[in-house]
Amino acid sequence: MLARAFGAPLRAQFCVRSAAPGRGPVRTVFERRFVRNNSSTSGNAGKRAEAASGQDAAARKEAFYRGLARARRDHENQKTLTLALYAASTIIAATALAYAAVPLYRVLCSSYGGKATNAADDAKFSPDRLIPVERKKRIRVTFSSEVSSILPWSFRPQQREVHVLPGETALAFYKAKNNSDKDIIGMATYSVVPDKAAPYFSKIQCFCFEEQQLRAGEEVDMPVFFFIDPDFVNDPNTAHVDDLVLHYTFFRAQYDDQGTLTPVDARAAAEIKATTPAPAAIA
Repeated sequence: MLARAFGAPLRAQFCVRSAAPGRGPVRTVFERRFVRNNSSTSGNAGKRAEAASGQDAAARKEAFYRGLARARRDHENQKTLTLALYAASTIIAATALAYAAVPLYRVLCSSYGGKATNAADDAKFSPDRLIPVERKKRIRVTFSSEVSSILPWSFRPQQREVHVLPGETALAFYKAKNNSDKDIIGMATYSVVPDKAAPYFSKIQCFCFEEQQLRAGEEVDMPVFFFIDPDFVNDPNTAHVDDLVLHYTFFRAQYDDQGTLTPVDARAAAEIKATTPAPAAIA
């Protein structure tokens, strides 16, 4: 009875103890089930963690691209708004300049000592004539100068060229200096090349055909404010004209018996005396 009572527990204990020292391949049924269940649980947890990590990465990537697309849209909207504001300001400025062109030019001429004259019809300077024609490419206007051999002046443009649209106003400057020790009167004429474009070259005369008296050693800036008439683009004769030359020539001048200012020839130049008193110095 003792054997039957204690035999089974002793055999179970012996089996466990005999396998315990080396932890060999002998395992109890409970150990094998625990290991199998634990491995299965760890694998499932790893898969769930990996899946969650992948979902987080995908969500972050999607959020990044959404933010990038939104930033691009904002940039394009800002760019469009900037262009619209620039275009509106350009139109407003062009219209304002068209209304102010003539009085502004007269102020400039007065400031630099020139005499502004209306050589052309005032209708040519109406605001609707001073609106740039955007569909036409810009025209290059080159400046050149020449001085009579009997006029001891230096005279040159201060810029080589400008590029303008028909209907767009432009301001250029020439510089003149009396290199002699006497006060001298000069008179300038101008020409536009090619001749077929000359009728469309419009300007208020600032120093052309007008008395320009420079004191001995005096140097002055002479402004030229001009525009190319918009009708330039409608003339088939000027369809292929992309370059103009504005040329000025300065002559020595004097007043004749009728009080008309005329150029002086070489023979008469030696006999010239002061025809007008020198202007008083500006305080």
